[in-house]
Amino acid sequence: MKFYGFDEFTYPGVPDEVGPETIQTNRFCDPGLAAQTYQEHMEEFLLCEELGFEGVFVNEHHFTYFSLNPSSTPLASALIAKTKTMKVGVMGHVLPLRHPVHTAEEFAQLDCLSGGRFIGGIVRGVPQELISYNVDPFTSRERFAESYDIVRRCLTEELFDYEGKFYNLRAVSVWPKPLQNPFPIWMPAGSAETIEFAAERRIPIARVWNPTAVFQDAFEYYKDVAREQFGWEATPDYCIGSRYIHVAETNEQAEEECREAVMYVRRLTAFSRPVPMPAPLPGVQTDRSFDYRKRSRGAEMPAPGTPFEKLRETGYIVCGDPDYVTEWLRNDMETAGYGHFLGMFRCGKLKHEHVMKSKKLFAEEVMPKLAGVNAS
Repeated sequence: MKFYGFDEFTYPGVPDEVGPETIQTNRFCDPGLAAQTYQEHMEEFLLCEELGFEGVFVNEHHFTYFSLNPSSTPLASALIAKTKTMKVGVMGHVLPLRHPVHTAEEFAQLDCLSGGRFIGGIVRGVPQELISYNVDPFTSRERFAESYDIVRRCLTEELFDYEGKFYNLRAVSVWPKPLQNPFPIWMPAGSAETIEFAAERRIPIARVWNPTAVFQDAFEYYKDVAREQFGWEATPDYCIGSRYIHVAETNEQAEEECREAVMYVRRLTAFSRPVPMPAPLPGVQTDRSFDYRKRSRGAEMPAPGTPFEKLRETGYIVCGDPDYVTEWLRNDMETAGYGHFLGMFRCGKLKHEHVMKSKKLFAEEVMPKLAGVNAS
């Protein structure tokens, strides 16, 4: 098992009276608090190198308190400049909103800047991003696929032309070339179509928040598709699990420290909805996506209003003393079969000092006991 830090840079200051149906515009954003949040997250990420983590990941979202990262590149660059050994990754660039050649150029540049320590990441995006960028959600999957193919060609070919549905390119030759060959790219995957897309292209896939049964089903489906449709064996190294984590000296202390922070996120987050609309956005999810979810036996992410105790039980937040966290994660890792773990130690508005202490406890008392799980 390889261990990484990964967080959303969630803004911690949305007022208590605001809920998911409120239009969460930037009138709720105090830039001074945003700046403080950036600085605290950077300290928390840099601690990971000192503690022996394999690396850290940042991501991007748009138009939301949930993530203060409208671009992964500046944060990844800052972390690369301040670290020497651990990997730095993004999870990832929202391809339907970006020009794919620009994404490839930044990936190659970051890999050179890091001395070959960079991991690229790609995502399709969530509803409010597609709406505000005026991207047709019914074409977002096609845009994503076409963009990925262009990114990959940019990173592997000397010179090429491209004629597609969304892009027509001439004489593309990206400078610099990435140091790593093959260059690593990861992506989250939750629908049947996305899992199949990744398995065909041998892209490692990530799952977050869902109960163990959902992780297990996604990774087993990925491995089955890789073997049966595309003739290769996907090892645990191609599977990535990610969860909110909080470790303290006792179970009671861990729950007390993170309860309010977890419920803050649950009160506000409505990722299946664009900001101004109370219903899921047509075109984002297909009938096949909903049919695939039936495989998970109803064990999807807990619904809004789920009490904290149930969130802890299902693994939305894994919090407790080192022994509790170790055994919960061991069962999760062995059952679901993943080989990389992304620990999200900064949930919502969890206090900075609690995050730093939690990471130290995790590195000292949990990581050594789980290092051999699903090892390649």
